[in-house]
Amino acid sequence: MLVMAVLLLVFIIGLCIGSFLNVVILRALSNESIVFPASKCPKCQHKLLWWHNIPILSYILLRGKCGFCGEKISIQYPVVEFLTGVVFVLVFLKFGISWDTLFALVIGSLFIVIAGTDWKEKVVFDMHTYSLIGVGILYAILVTALDLYQFHQLTGGFNFTTEWIIGNPVSSTLLGIILGFVVMEIVARIGYLIAGSRAFGEGDSFIAAGLGAVFGWRMLVIILIMSVIIQVIITLPVYVKKEIDNRNWMVVLSLGAFLTYTIAFLMAMQFGWLENTIAYVLSAIVLAVIGIFACREVLRGIREPENRTYLPFGPALILAGLIVLLI
Repeated sequence: MLVMAVLLLVFIIGLCIGSFLNVVILRALSNESIVFPASKCPKCQHKLLWWHNIPILSYILLRGKCGFCGEKISIQYPVVEFLTGVVFVLVFLKFGISWDTLFALVIGSLFIVIAGTDWKEKVVFDMHTYSLIGVGILYAILVTALDLYQFHQLTGGFNFTTEWIIGNPVSSTLLGIILGFVVMEIVARIGYLIAGSRAFGEGDSFIAAGLGAVFGWRMLVIILIMSVIIQVIITLPVYVKKEIDNRNWMVVLSLGAFLTYTIAFLMAMQFGWLENTIAYVLSAIVLAVIGIFACREVLRGIREPENRTYLPFGPALILAGLIVLLI
């Protein structure tokens, strides 16, 4: 019973922080201070009453509309509040009462702000990514200092081996920052060769640098791979729908053939139908040919700006980072 009460309290605190994060997101986009002026309706500019600012509950009581002008309130408000509450509870369940919890809550809050501005307006602010990098560096310094202190207490000295110098949290963080930024910039600039423009914005490179600062270079590799998978899952349905609307049947059919044959190929491997080397090689060659043809059709389409499907990559990076943080 006590545990449930504590979790409820943490959830409520998360809701309140989520309400503040909404302010941070929206006022960063409008270039306003997060302190002044007081909360107001973006339509009629009327100052909100205190009970208009109760997380989630106010949205329900007001039926999703401004209490003064009746303008519809964005669903972003309760969604961000609820997600922040859930993240706070999950962080508390994983780390308990510790300094790790404090850092994880700050990191989770920055994740929500960065993903919020990128999803809403495809904008990533330096102040948010720099803060993420700063928190990661600070945490690495504290952990490294604590490790050195504990080692000194046990042995009466220090042991600065080459392995420790390379593998300590500060080194891992600094390498993560560099790796995250460099890898993302290289991939982004490959877009010039394929479509004549960057594959994604500079803000995503700073997000990756922030993730490298928080998780270190080893976990960053996993996060980058996960983020690509997440982005494909999110983008593919939107892309296919757009191609169907534009009647680009060759792209749709080639992607459908590749997906279908890939599933069939994996099932055949699972059931042992491709144990024969010749059958396996021939099937793999067919899969490669279909895949190359599908890629050619997709690349041919995205060379035309009006045919491109663009969804911000930042939220996929953040979601991958959040999964690693919590799991």
